Amino acid sequence: MNTDNWTPFYKYADEGFRGMAQQTYEPLINPERTVLCANYNINNSYQFKHGPRPLYTLDVVDWFFENELKYVTKFKNKSYMPILLDVDKNNKKIFYEWNGYSLNELLFEGRDVEWKEPIKNILLDLYKENTYKLTMYPHCHFIDKHGVMKAIDWYGCVSVSEPFIETKYMDGIIHETAIFRLKETGDIIDEKYNLEIMFKQGLLHHVKWNNSSLEYIYKEIFNNDR
Repeated sequence: MNTDNWTPFYKYADEGFRGMAQQTYEPLINPERTVLCANYNINNSYQFKHGPRPLYTLDVVDWFFENELKYVTKFKNKSYMPILLDVDKNNKKIFYEWNGYSLNELLFEGRDVEWKEPIKNILLDLYKENTYKLTMYPHCHFIDKHGVMKAIDWYGCVSVSEPFIETKYMDGIIHETAIFRLKETGDIIDEKYNLEIMFKQGLLHHVKWNNSSLEYIYKEIFNNDR
């Protein structure tokens, strides 16, 4: 697909302005708002909008591109996986069916959307499948035309049994305002961060849906054992 006239996706920040949705790929939406392209080409303009990023290297981008494909393939038959339309491996672009707007936009604009049970069911099912998905924010989800919540940004997954990732990969995509999230993971062991800690801290404190935390999901997964 030719994405020359597609529009970059920006989420609503808490302050009300539009900002970058994530630090890993260039999210592009077609003019009809029916297709989302995750553009992992290292030369995309979106990720360099605010200047040079020396840690955002080809190795980093390629790793997350492959990680996204790994989990898209693993969960392709799940109800919460968007329809995969195409994968352009040469240009590192992944195309998904889209339905206009993310949950971030719908909730910010005051739409009446049921989200508590759907996001809980997604994260509980992923946990049962040995997966932590750290990209669990409203802008990482949308409602399809049948009213089903779908999840995107599958690059942000690690296994429950082995939740460690090399520091260079996380350092390459973390925004300066979120570096404290990496520090929360504790001591670096063998040049790897423990993302299980990041996942738990996200549920308890950092991931907000309509100004509410996902602590209720934490309790179901971890049985109140903090």
